[in-house]
Amino acid sequence: MRAPLIFLILIILAVLALVGYNSGWFGTPSSAPTHTTAGDILPGGPLPDGATAEPDEPVGDGGAEQLPDEAQAEAPVDPVKTPDVPSAGSFGHFAAGDLLPKSGSGYLDRTAWSPQLCFPFADDAFANSQVYGAGGGMGPKDKPSQCDASNYSLPWRDNFCESRGHASPLCATGKGHQGQDIRPATCKKDKHWVVAAEDGIITDMGTYTVTLTGSAPPHRVYRYLHMRMNQLAVKEGAVVKAGDNLGKASNDFGGTPTTIHMHFEIRSGVAGTSTDGKAVKLHTFLPPYQSLVAAYDRKRAGQACQ
Repeated sequence: MRAPLIFLILIILAVLALVGYNSGWFGTPSSAPTHTTAGDILPGGPLPDGATAEPDEPVGDGGAEQLPDEAQAEAPVDPVKTPDVPSAGSFGHFAAGDLLPKSGSGYLDRTAWSPQLCFPFADDAFANSQVYGAGGGMGPKDKPSQCDASNYSLPWRDNFCESRGHASPLCATGKGHQGQDIRPATCKKDKHWVVAAEDGIITDMGTYTVTLTGSAPPHRVYRYLHMRMNQLAVKEGAVVKAGDNLGKASNDFGGTPTTIHMHFEIRSGVAGTSTDGKAVKLHTFLPPYQSLVAAYDRKRAGQACQ
């Protein structure tokens, strides 16, 4: 009778030892899985707002167009057969600072900060809100698709200083959308070319960002977000001319896709003053809308980029 009893006791002790080891009673084993708490990022998982996509690349940079749990269109289609293309030299657009209702304060600045800007799309395009437009996380509930025709028709709409949690000194609260969102001519990703805004050098490439620094004074800095990053036409250090192809508009956003669009930023190359008297420091995010409107007018009039 003793042998079976001793054997049973040994089995029980072995089981307790195994449970204790895996539970960390005797210290965490080197091969034990790391416990994740709220806010931790799992490899390959979505990137929450403010997380980092790369060790030195903050995600809180104006590219958080949609939250990770927002649904994306499974099979985007052209919303209309013929895009709503304006006649040369004139097209429908709201004034600078006139944002969609309840989407933010906007910023009324009449300055064309890049007066000879080359329009950053080779084709026609539509400037409007990704978050508050059809298919966006804060968009109208009766228009759940990002490919809704309303997103691909005039008039254009500014969305600089749209409500976001990212630092943007010119916005009334000191926070807001740091650039302008622009949809390509159709709701198809990896099709429409994004081009260089002026002559310059590709000075940085991140997980979903491409940065172009102008080669001529005042050395404005342009940043493009959400192109198809594994199919770019340029590499870091490349010298480009205004109008050169950079990549194709897509929905790359680290580990989380966003809507099909290109987020476009201009940052100041020198210190200055805005039209309402605000001080503009070096590398301040500047409202790109006025420059984009003028550039699109030139494009529609057939003027080549210089």
